[in-house]
Amino acid sequence: MRLDLLKLYLGGTGYAARILWDGLERGIDPLSPENILIACTGPLTGTLTPCSGSVEFAFKSPLTGIFGQSRAGGSFGPKLKYAGYDFIIIEGASEKPVYLSIIDGSAEIRDASHLWGKTVHEATDILLEEIGDLNAAAACIGPGGEKLIKYASIMVDYDRAAGRCGGGTVMGSKKLKAIVVNGDHEIEIAKPDEFYEAAKEAISVVGRQRISLGQFGTVGGLRGLNESGALPTKNFQTCYYEKAEKMSGEELARRYLIKRRACAGCPIGCGRYVWVPSGPYITPPHEGAEYETTDMIGVQPMMESLEPLIKASYLCNTYGIDTISAGNVIAFAIEAYERGLITDEDAGGIKLSWGDADACLKLLELIIERKMIGDLLAEGVRRASEKIGRGAKDFACHVKGLEVPAHDTRGTTKSFAIQYAIGNPRGACHIEPIWVGVWDFSRSSLGLRELGLPWPPPSRFAETGVGRGEACRLLWLYGELASILGICRFSMQGGEDEILTPARLSRLVSALTGWELSSQDLIKISDRAYTLKRCFNVREGVGRKDDRLPRRLMEPLTTGPTKGQKVESLDAMLDETYEALGWDKKAGKPTRKKLRELGLEDTAEVIWGG
Repeated sequence: MRLDLLKLYLGGTGYAARILWDGLERGIDPLSPENILIACTGPLTGTLTPCSGSVEFAFKSPLTGIFGQSRAGGSFGPKLKYAGYDFIIIEGASEKPVYLSIIDGSAEIRDASHLWGKTVHEATDILLEEIGDLNAAAACIGPGGEKLIKYASIMVDYDRAAGRCGGGTVMGSKKLKAIVVNGDHEIEIAKPDEFYEAAKEAISVVGRQRISLGQFGTVGGLRGLNESGALPTKNFQTCYYEKAEKMSGEELARRYLIKRRACAGCPIGCGRYVWVPSGPYITPPHEGAEYETTDMIGVQPMMESLEPLIKASYLCNTYGIDTISAGNVIAFAIEAYERGLITDEDAGGIKLSWGDADACLKLLELIIERKMIGDLLAEGVRRASEKIGRGAKDFACHVKGLEVPAHDTRGTTKSFAIQYAIGNPRGACHIEPIWVGVWDFSRSSLGLRELGLPWPPPSRFAETGVGRGEACRLLWLYGELASILGICRFSMQGGEDEILTPARLSRLVSALTGWELSSQDLIKISDRAYTLKRCFNVREGVGRKDDRLPRRLMEPLTTGPTKGQKVESLDAMLDETYEALGWDKKAGKPTRKKLRELGLEDTAEVIWGG
C-alpha cells in the first residue's frame, strides 16, 4: 500500500475505489479476466472498536456494469488482518477451480476441483477440515456463483452474505471457489492508551443498541414499518401488508429462533440463528431471516408463514445468491405471470400467484438451477424485463440494474428517492452509504449538527425546500466512512448517545493511526472516495440520464396508511442534491472545481476531457 494514498483514502472501499479506477479500463467485461476483485478491510477492522467485523468486496459489477461493492460481517475481515494482510487483490482467472489460503502471512493457491458444485455449507466444512483449522474464516461461493447467476453472493462464515452486485459471480468467473484466512498477527496502534479509552467509551455507547436492535434483530422493525405504511408489498404496489404480524420478528423469536448471533467485536448481536425443525418446510439451523430477506422473499410475494421464508433464506445462503435480488425477481415474475407475460410453459408448469409459498420456492429452485424461466430471472430484473418486453419494464423495480430493496421511495421517506437515484454508486440501495430514513423517519441527528445537518422537516413526505439535498450529502459522506474504516453501519445509525458519531470516530482513528484527523477531515476523505466512485460510473457512461427511478416507484401507493403517496418532484430534488454535492446539474458529473478541491484532477481529465 502507498502511504500517500492511504492518507487520502484511509482504507476499505475508499482505497479500493482508487485501485479499480487506476487498474480497470472503461468498458471491460465484468466477467472477463480483466476485472479485479478486491477484499478489503479498514483501519478499524479487527480492533477493539465495536462492530469492527467487516470485510468489503469491490469490483466492476456483472449485474449493473458499474462500480460494485458488497459488505459482509462475521469474522473474515478481522482474521484477514490477523493473517497479516489488509487487502487481497485478485486479477486474471484460473483455468480450473481453485481456492486461496492465507494463513499467518503465507498465501497459497490450491486446487478446488473437489469443491466445485458443492454448496457454501458443504464447501466451508470441507475447507476448514482440509486446512486443519476450524477457527479459520472462509469467504465462499456456492453453485449460484459457479453458474454465473448475476446476483450471486460471496458468503462469509457460512451465512454472512456480501450479497449485492454479483461479487460471487465475479469469483465464479475467475474459478475462485473460496478464500480462507487466519493468523495471529497483531494490529499496531500508534497511541494504545488513547485508543483503549476511545474504544472503551465506544463499546459502552454502541452496546445500548442490544436492547433494541439486538432483541429481535433487523426483522424486529417489520411491524413498525408496516404500521407506518412503509413495508413494500406485492412488487411495490403497496407499502402495507395485512398479515405482517405472521412475518414479524416477534413471531420469529417465539417459534423459530435458536439463539442470537453477533459478528466479531459486536456488542449488539442482531443476527438470528434459526431453523424449522419439522414439517414440509423443514430447514437445518442457519443464520438468516433478516428484515430484507423477510420482506423481499416473504412479504413481497405475500407469504403467510415464516416457515417457507426461512427455507428460502437457507437456500439462498447455501447456494450463494442475494436474497434481495432474488425476492425482487420473484415478485416481478408473479406480476408478469398475472399479466400473461410469463406462461405456464415458461414456468415449467408452476402457476405463480400472490401468497403461494410453494410456487415461490419452486421458482427459486428454477433460478438456482438456471432452468426455464429461472435462467432468465437469474440475469436480474432489468435484463429479464428487457427480454420479456410488452410493458414489463414498467413494473421492473431496479435502478441502474440493481434490484430495489425493501424500503420504498414513497412510504418510508422521500430521501430514498434521491438515495436510489444517485446516492449509492452501485444503484438502488437502502444501506449504502446509509439508511437515510434515520434523519427524517427516525429523526436522529447522528452527531452531524455541527457539520451542518439541517433539522428534519415536519413531514417525511416533503420533497423540496426542506434541506434534503444537503442532508443527503452529509448523511452519505458520514455513512461512507463505514466502508472506509471497516465497521458495520448499525454502529452509526440510531440516537446520538448510542452510535459512533463523527467525533467518536475521529478519536478512534486518530489514536489508531497517529494522524490527527478531525471530524471534518474524515468527511473530506469520505467525500473523495464517494466522488471517485461516481467518476468510475461516469467513465462507464453514467450521467443524469441514468439517475432515474423505476416507474413503479413513482406511482401512487394503492393501499394502507400511505395510500396515494408518490414521488412528484424527483428532478427538483436531484437539482438540490447535485448542487450540495458539487456536481454539474446538467451532466450529473462532479465539477472540475469539486475534483480539484478533492485532489482528483486526474479524474477530471477523463470525465470532462483534456
